Amino acid sequence: MIKINNRVIIIAALFFFGCANVPAPIESHFNRGVEYYDSRQYSKAIEEYKLALRKNPNDTFSMYNLAVAYQDQDKTDQAENLYQDILKITEDTFSRINLAGIHYNKGNPDEAFNQLEIAANNNPDSAHPLSVLGEFKEREGKFPEAEQKYLKALSIDNQHALTHYRLGRLHLKLEKFATGIEHLKQSIDLETENPTYLEALGAEYERSGDHLEAVNFFERVSVLEPDRLEIYVKLGDLYKKKKMYQEALSRYWSALTLKNDDPYVHRSILDIYKILSDQEIEQLKTLEGQSSFARNP
Repeated sequence: MIKINNRVIIIAALFFFGCANVPAPIESHFNRGVEYYDSRQYSKAIEEYKLALRKNPNDTFSMYNLAVAYQDQDKTDQAENLYQDILKITEDTFSRINLAGIHYNKGNPDEAFNQLEIAANNNPDSAHPLSVLGEFKEREGKFPEAEQKYLKALSIDNQHALTHYRLGRLHLKLEKFATGIEHLKQSIDLETENPTYLEALGAEYERSGDHLEAVNFFERVSVLEPDRLEIYVKLGDLYKKKKMYQEALSRYWSALTLKNDDPYVHRSILDIYKILSDQEIEQLKTLEGQSSFARNP
């Protein structure tokens, strides 16, 4: 059974699908290639996949993973040749999708669209090629066509989180805010720990002025991606807008642990301390005004 690495799909600009992991003997070159790839030792992974192909030149799993490793290193010509070799042996949806991504990146969207249409026709039970086709149409500014592809993908698989995210993002662009938020929520319900989906919904709530809801989603992003300075800064700003100063200070200090010399964060912390200091002074004046001594008649 093929296991697709969804993290690679999101991070790599949604262009291609990651390596396949299939049961194999412990000492196989394929298995060692997968281990090296997972640890980002791409050169070693490439060598292991090549060794696997020496033993079996028609091993499409090793060919596919080798192509992905090449694509990760921007060796797109080698990757393209391998995907084409795979397709000569068998019709493989993910190889066509990745090949379409290469064509699109080379400035040939028509061939990319063609490859994705072929993939969709040859695998009518998969939402993947239609979803990627919608993504590319959206990038071309063809929003009605993109929406149509996303909706068709969801008609095939309504649990396809990535398509819900893409359609939600498109609807927000089209100012269809209610349905955009609904699709983003569905993507999060399906993949609760996907920071891309959480950040998109948080940004929409921030845009609409619902800062507490925005905080909720950005906090979840900060847990999943604790090394992102900009998320802590954003949380500090949002708490500051809601006058939740202690929470704001906490997030700004977290930001400084990542970048101690950030002038914006230092100014923000100073601003809050000034606000708190002024509040203490006003509180003291109020208390002094209420003080009274007993007087004898």
